Amino acid sequence: MELSIFNVNHGFNEACVRGLRSGFLSPEDYRRLSTSDTLEDMRSALEETDYGTFLQDEPSPLLVSTISKKCYEKLADEFRYLKAQTVEPLTTFMDFIAREKMIENVCMIIQGALNNKAPAELQEKIHPLGVFDGIKTITQETFDVQGGFDEVYRIFLVDSPIGQYFEEYLKEADREKDDMARAGLETSQVGGILTKQDLEIMKASLKKAWLEDFYNFVQGLGGTSAEVMGHILKMEADHRVLLVTMNALNTSLSTESSQQDRNALYPSFGYLYPEGTKELRKVYNDTTVRAALEPYTKYLALFDQVKDFYDSESSDTGKTAAAGFQSIEDLIYAENVHLYEMSFEQQYHFGVFYAWVKLREQEIRNIRWIANMVVLNTKDHIDDTIVPIFQSRM
Repeated sequence: MELSIFNVNHGFNEACVRGLRSGFLSPEDYRRLSTSDTLEDMRSALEETDYGTFLQDEPSPLLVSTISKKCYEKLADEFRYLKAQTVEPLTTFMDFIAREKMIENVCMIIQGALNNKAPAELQEKIHPLGVFDGIKTITQETFDVQGGFDEVYRIFLVDSPIGQYFEEYLKEADREKDDMARAGLETSQVGGILTKQDLEIMKASLKKAWLEDFYNFVQGLGGTSAEVMGHILKMEADHRVLLVTMNALNTSLSTESSQQDRNALYPSFGYLYPEGTKELRKVYNDTTVRAALEPYTKYLALFDQVKDFYDSESSDTGKTAAAGFQSIEDLIYAENVHLYEMSFEQQYHFGVFYAWVKLREQEIRNIRWIANMVVLNTKDHIDDTIVPIFQSRM
């Protein structure tokens, strides 16, 4: 059935995104960027790639933040162009991709409001893929972020596409205190709840809700899209479990009194779920983590690779980077790149849209890392974190 009707509705979009695959930086492009002595040299090197003259209107001296921002804006423009050509259910699928960035923007705005940041400062940090009408209202110069907390939360709860995740999180956060969750949440009470919450835990909780909702949606699509995206999201769920577990080690979240907060961040699907997740809910140090991962050879190898990083971090030696150790985030980025690349090997599915966005984000991280190393004059460390995309397999 997919072979006969997929191209009728989605063939043009899939062809576009597969064409955009040819625009990723090549090994030669990375070589030119890595030999740059200044950010102006990087500007010239990027002009010879698919990024073209996107930095030509930026004044000198060029900043790393400017390069990163313009890269994300270019990605957002291409994303919006693709989305404008879509029909359902691909339109909703593209909405789900953008919701992850909306969560990041919302958490950033709340953090900024609590720190008395001006709207103009918040505007600079907003991810262009996660922009919605309410955010444009909040970042206007005339909007009083600190004085308008109730209006901020009304926008997030009512006017944003991620309002359902936000509301459920707030209800859960307040559930232990009283029965307000059963009676309904008043907008005026939201500020008091949020000021008492850890914003990193809130962001992880919102992303967990988004990931579970996204997984249920793609399973409902059926066919190759459900197969490819189901695999990608299951792997991302497992990586999120490992990320939360590893980053919680040597912190209060590993103590018995706070383990419930940590465990609430584990997604309720994935290849680790339910048996592996059940064991990981009990861990409190690296020995118990290793024992819980014993049946999962791939994840056990991943844990053994990063163990030295967390050991050196906890010992405060300050030699982590010099020793060449990698964090769990670095290894997950590399694993995910291969995962996303493989989605292009199948046809007639939505996974290529998600994979293309994620690979472009990794490419932007690569560019930002090179730019930082150029500024710091430590170009010998460039290859430490770069994750090449669509490398030749010959």
